[in-house]
Amino acid sequence: MIADDPLQRGTPAGSLRYFAVLYAPPAARPLLHALYAFEAEVRDTAAAASHEVAHTRLQWWRTEIDRLLGGRPEHPVTRALLPLHAAGTDDLPLLHEALAAADADLARLTLDTPAAVDALAFRAAGTIQTLAATAACLPRPPSPAERGFARELGIALARAEWLRDLRGDVAAGRLRLPLATLEDAGIEPASLLQESLPAGLPPILEREKSALRAMLAALPDRLDRAERATQRQGLVLAALHLRLLEQVDHGRELARTRAELAPWPRFWTAWRTAVRHA
Repeated sequence: MIADDPLQRGTPAGSLRYFAVLYAPPAARPLLHALYAFEAEVRDTAAAASHEVAHTRLQWWRTEIDRLLGGRPEHPVTRALLPLHAAGTDDLPLLHEALAAADADLARLTLDTPAAVDALAFRAAGTIQTLAATAACLPRPPSPAERGFARELGIALARAEWLRDLRGDVAAGRLRLPLATLEDAGIEPASLLQESLPAGLPPILEREKSALRAMLAALPDRLDRAERATQRQGLVLAALHLRLLEQVDHGRELARTRAELAPWPRFWTAWRTAVRHA
């Protein structure tokens, strides 16, 4: 792919999603590139400096998803998703849920409970992972186990990335920790950006890391051997995010530098996971 290919937007060379697609079934790779390009477009739109521009772009994408559902998309990304439409999958409308997650980000909605956090995480990433699992299965539909796997994977991916990006999100007015959990610990959201973390926050962040490790580590057991081979891209993403969590360390304050997984561990983790589940 050339550097300015819109289908490469969500899977630049060496990224976590790049390695996931690399080890996906070959027939699924074009669809996965398109899904992750759409995910990147929605994410970047929600982060736009101008809310007016962001809302205009989201409205355009709503219209474009409707065109895709009618079999007449215009954008290169949605045109690349036409095989999902041709296959008759019932999951394509989930793309509207990803747009709803971006709306929630723009509105700076407060997430009161862990259930609300999971609901937004599913909309933001579980929708994309459900469609990715569907793409990997074609021409058959995903099994109930594969659908459950994709849902849990998407929720865990979103929450892991939110934990990594906590300082930037809080600074931008997006609090992706349950407000009730903070209130129970006597923590004001505004205090998260202070030089030293509030006393009750480190245990909350450590519990979140532990819960995410358990979620990600348990994902392979949700699938049988044949399903694991089909869903290698999701298992690779899970393994890479497990390694990424090792790099997330908010220490005495929320990390100012975005945690990243170095190139060699990315390659080794992705390759080893793909071989294990081939």
